[in-house]
Amino acid sequence: MLNIAGPDYDYAQVVYAVLQECEHHRRSFEEATFDAEVRTCANAKLAEVKAAYDEFGGSAAYWETLEKEVDEVVLPQYVAAAGEMNELESNHFHIWRGGDLSARFVFALLGLIIGSIIIALPFIPIFEEMFAFALTAVGFLYPDLKRFMTERRYMKVLNRLVTDSAKYQENSRLHYMTSQDIQKAFEPTDPRRLPP
Repeated sequence: MLNIAGPDYDYAQVVYAVLQECEHHRRSFEEATFDAEVRTCANAKLAEVKAAYDEFGGSAAYWETLEKEVDEVVLPQYVAAAGEMNELESNHFHIWRGGDLSARFVFALLGLIIGSIIIALPFIPIFEEMFAFALTAVGFLYPDLKRFMTERRYMKVLNRLVTDSAKYQENSRLHYMTSQDIQKAFEPTDPRRLPP
């Protein structure tokens, strides 16, 4: 899997571009046709990247393996994570009343009550009375904290997809390649583009 067209067409770069395009459109995809719409969006972006790749005279064998990586490895993982994220966003991350102001005050009150109970219990060694007010602040910020942690976990999944693609390409560059595979890697997609 030698990439002779340049680093812009490495697995990580292409996967990043595809995921960025899918992420841009993710919230507009219908739940019933989510998988198909993601694949359509990804294939459109891949076609756009392939047009530029062909201009640089990249090999057909490399592009086929790249397309296979995106279609069979990256997209199934992305569809699962993005579908879950869409569901969480549409349900306000399963936070009571969507975390509106009145819900925040209730969470803050619960934090104050729980903090006061913990301070009052003799077998829990917390002597600082500010602990109850700290739990009050955490209760008030709970909706934001839950959203932040969920989005952070989702971004980690997307970043892992890109880094795993880069690692896969790096590890399989010259491992177990026959001389015929290496020769194919240097054949351009369009032989008419060869210089005379």
